[in-house]
Amino acid sequence: MATSDSDPIEERTYLERSDVGVSLTVKLKRGTETRDQDELTAKVKAATLDDACTDMDDLRAYLRDLSDDLRAIQPVNEAEE
Repeated sequence: MATSDSDPIEERTYLERSDVGVSLTVKLKRGTETRDQDELTAKVKAATLDDACTDMDDLRAYLRDLSDDLRAIQPVNEAEE
């Protein structure tokens, strides 16, 4: 099929995605009873294992602080009021 100068040109760009690197997941669960549990899950992705481990250390510290904050929030027991 011949095209002339007046024909519109269709341009397509293809992007090839490749997932490379390391992905680590940490899950923090506190409490023992069903209504006494807090659960946080977080994921780190990085190009190398060393980078992922460094990021995971930072994330773990953040989750520890966050879980302490969440633990400090206690539901109000209406029977006690």
